[in-house]
Amino acid sequence: MRAIKFPKTAIACAVAAAALTGRAYAFESFQIRDIRAEGLQRLEIGTVLTYLPLAVGDELNTATSRQAIRALYGSGLFQDVQFEREGGTLIIRVQERPAITKFEIDGNDKVGGDEVDESLKNLGLAEGELFRRDLLDQVEQELRRQYYANGYYDVEIESQVNEEPNNRVSLKIEVTEGKVTKISDVNILGNSVFDDETLLEQFELKATNWMPFQRSDRYSKQKLGGDLEKLQAWYQDRGYLKFNVRSVQVALTPEKESIYVTVNVEEGEIYTVKDRRFSGETILNDRFLEALTSTRSGDTFSRKQATDSADRIEAALSDIGYAFAEVTPIPEIDEDKREVSINYFIEPGKRAYVRRINFVGNVGTNDETLRREMRQLEAAPFSKSAVERSRVRLARLPYMEEAEVETQPVPGTDDLVDIVFRVKERPPGSVQFGVGYSGAAGFLVTGQVTHTNFLGTGNRIDASIENNTIARAINLGWTDPYFTEDGISQTISLFYRESESVIRFSSGFNSNILGANLTYGIPLSEFVALRAGFGFEEVALETFPGTTSDEVLEFVVRNGTRFSTYQLRTGISYDSRNRTFFATRGALHSLSVDLAVPGSDIEYFNASYRGQFYVPLPFDFVMQFDSAIGYVDGYGDKSDVPPYENFFAGGPRTVRGYRDGSLGPLDTPFLNPFGGKLRTTLQSELIIPLPIESDGRSTRLYGFFDIGNVFAEPGDFEFTELRQSAGLGFSWFTPFLGLLEMSYAFPLNEEIGDRTDRFQITFGSGF
Repeated sequence: MRAIKFPKTAIACAVAAAALTGRAYAFESFQIRDIRAEGLQRLEIGTVLTYLPLAVGDELNTATSRQAIRALYGSGLFQDVQFEREGGTLIIRVQERPAITKFEIDGNDKVGGDEVDESLKNLGLAEGELFRRDLLDQVEQELRRQYYANGYYDVEIESQVNEEPNNRVSLKIEVTEGKVTKISDVNILGNSVFDDETLLEQFELKATNWMPFQRSDRYSKQKLGGDLEKLQAWYQDRGYLKFNVRSVQVALTPEKESIYVTVNVEEGEIYTVKDRRFSGETILNDRFLEALTSTRSGDTFSRKQATDSADRIEAALSDIGYAFAEVTPIPEIDEDKREVSINYFIEPGKRAYVRRINFVGNVGTNDETLRREMRQLEAAPFSKSAVERSRVRLARLPYMEEAEVETQPVPGTDDLVDIVFRVKERPPGSVQFGVGYSGAAGFLVTGQVTHTNFLGTGNRIDASIENNTIARAINLGWTDPYFTEDGISQTISLFYRESESVIRFSSGFNSNILGANLTYGIPLSEFVALRAGFGFEEVALETFPGTTSDEVLEFVVRNGTRFSTYQLRTGISYDSRNRTFFATRGALHSLSVDLAVPGSDIEYFNASYRGQFYVPLPFDFVMQFDSAIGYVDGYGDKSDVPPYENFFAGGPRTVRGYRDGSLGPLDTPFLNPFGGKLRTTLQSELIIPLPIESDGRSTRLYGFFDIGNVFAEPGDFEFTELRQSAGLGFSWFTPFLGLLEMSYAFPLNEEIGDRTDRFQITFGSGF
């Protein structure tokens, strides 16, 4: 029986042409009695039938054939499909897409890498996948776009498709990168009020200069667009409301080595603020709204001030529950007088309430431990500031590395939201045995058990044993940060210390100290806390003929070698830092007074203040100031200060570049550091961002300037006696040695007799 074949235009073109152009082809329909596929190499007939929207018994006509061919092409498995008829049998003649046996990109040194390989794999351009020419074209275009974005306009990209046996292909893209096309000049025309140099400072794109490793001279259309937006904002912030970029010309030299950018601007006239008003649903009273805005009548118009004022109004509305409030500053312009009336149009939306607060990522921390840090409560009106403060409190927990927050509208409602805090925990506990080094104490051998989140409760336990060149110590501690439900903390500590001296090079006596402390932390506000507690110490001193200083011997003669003290510990602190360690903004003020109360064998007090300030600077630089002043003195009939309570200075934590504890008064007759009653120091650091770590949470490079000294009595203070140093420092949380700190300092005003150490290093967890 002779086979009857449909012409290709009858069915194959029914989709390939008619479906695309709207042109239909008619042919004689028939009922399908059997289906057969020809041309299959790797695929089975079952795979074809899976994608075919036809079955035996169905009628094949113009519409169903168009639908069937579209479905087979849409599977991505075939590059050609034809329908033929043999009696009641539908014959599907296909040409399978070839399989990729190998795919590589060669020559892309500047753009690409693992990310490109992963992207290609996700696209389907990888070994074992089916080849599609359109995907290869997409890869070429994306590579070219990335090279242009990085300044390589001379790049050449060539694709090769090599056919192999058994309907397979190997693919290769060869890239010839060429040289970087650099910006030779950026020229601004039409400006008369501000000179070119002032305006070009607003641009991220720069002409090629002498600086090594310059990347700002690589042209990018996106960067230029951003620069033009910044230029417009800069003008409008100075009253030039009608400033306009008339045209931009970007010229590429024939050899594709240089680009010239010309920007034509129209500055316009200065506009002033006539008045301001509020429209829409204002919610808040006008006097309060006026206090939130910084656009005053008669001031030069500033777009930034207008948008900042709108942001403050939105924040104020969000704090009383209007989570999705929008405030739009609309300038109403009087062209004749060149004045602007600013209309703040307020759309508060519905007041939102928090349905639920959820925590994600807290594997080892109880839900209630995190929930007690919340300043935003469930079922309460949404408050943006309360949510942000809650996030900061989570981030400041010692067992949390970071915390992020997300506000999610509840589906089906317009007045409910869920708050989701996503936290990342850091290891809360450790059992360590290690070594360390400190200039003040020499080499350390320590054993320590610490857990900052015991059983997920947030309670802290500490147990440590330390042995170093001058001392041996045992410390035990327990802290419950929520001893009461309203956030009063309780710390209990026991300690024993056997020491040969206060620092490595001081005054020839031994001390054994046994003590205990009970301290409470009482929060007065979100940032202010009060410290109050009691302590007890039992002290025994031992002196040695011929090696103990005269000052220590005099103290022993007057007070004996054994005495007990009962201490009252008080203090107040203000802490607004964004992190407790390696902070980048905020401040810490801490004032403490510890008093050996009347009835103690020795009566003295120790008062100290510490202030830390963090100032963010452009380009991720941070300025840090760490100031400290301490004063210790006796009172009453037993007014001697124990020598181990004296202040010392010099070293990484006071004045770098000078030997630990070496500054200040010396004993007699050995001229070893003896310490004094008054210490004042200031460390200033310029923190330099490192490319190896974006957030600066485990490494820090900085330049520093230190100044300070110790004085025997407050009346001995002289500014000219303050020692100074400057240098470079580096801090790093190492996996095995704990915090490692290194500095190289240059003493700036050392005097005869000063002991200097330019390079200083400390590491280990014991200090």
